[in-house]
Amino acid sequence: MRKSVTQPIITKQERDKTERYLRRIKAEGYRPWVTVRQSHSIGQGQIIHSHKTGRTHHFLSRGELEPFFHFEHEAGVEDIFEQYPLPLADTMRIAAELNIVHPSSYKERIKFDGHRPAKTMTLDYLIKHRDNSLHAYNFKYAESLDASQSSPQAVKRTDDKAKIEREYCKQQGISWTQLTEQTFNSNKTLNLKFLRECFSFKEQIAISTELKSVMLVHFNLSFDELSTSTVREVLEHVSDQVNLPLHQVQCIFQNLAYEGAFKFNFNEVINLNRPLPVLKPQQKEVFYAY
Repeated sequence: MRKSVTQPIITKQERDKTERYLRRIKAEGYRPWVTVRQSHSIGQGQIIHSHKTGRTHHFLSRGELEPFFHFEHEAGVEDIFEQYPLPLADTMRIAAELNIVHPSSYKERIKFDGHRPAKTMTLDYLIKHRDNSLHAYNFKYAESLDASQSSPQAVKRTDDKAKIEREYCKQQGISWTQLTEQTFNSNKTLNLKFLRECFSFKEQIAISTELKSVMLVHFNLSFDELSTSTVREVLEHVSDQVNLPLHQVQCIFQNLAYEGAFKFNFNEVINLNRPLPVLKPQQKEVFYAY
């Protein structure tokens, strides 16, 4: 019979931290359990504002940020909760049931008579869909999951922590998926980063439905007729045609492409200095499913 592992202790300090956190989100709305400023990911942390959620999101690595652009773009996603804390009592119970050592702070053991204080576990992403279903995602770089590229002990520890997450989600009726930097098409990610820039200039895309339809016709015709011209040249052409500033025309183009009204292959990078292969009416739009 396998020997039971020794679990860390739940401290008053962690309980108090949880209570303060819950009071704050009740008063101010959601915020991640760990922010970039609180983390030790020097130079890797990413902070970004979302036009969809209206919140500023914190990601502890560049890789962890990448899925955000896809979730934000997905029409079925209603909200994005990053660094979502799990109830410590529940994860401690699950860790004991699985005979896995719960995450803790080894460095802080001196403050607690040699006992390691348990630390609150978080989901990298908890996604709320418009049908109210929830889906949890864990991000890890692929090499950290591969014992041939990383320390077998480190890979096992990573997997053990994921098992606690998965079991918690299973008990709560929440789907759980492992993500890596290889999950998403990198070209689509670059396109989403570029296209979403338009939401930083809301006044430029705040146009009537009629003008939006007119602009879409101009983009479709111009990209078709000037198929060998660069994206920038086509946008300049449309700017002259409709007598609108080039920057506004680019923002409207980004908005129409982001929302799917202007059809193009999302898996081919938009480069302002190169032609853009557009989809013909009979072609189906290409999406990269996550």
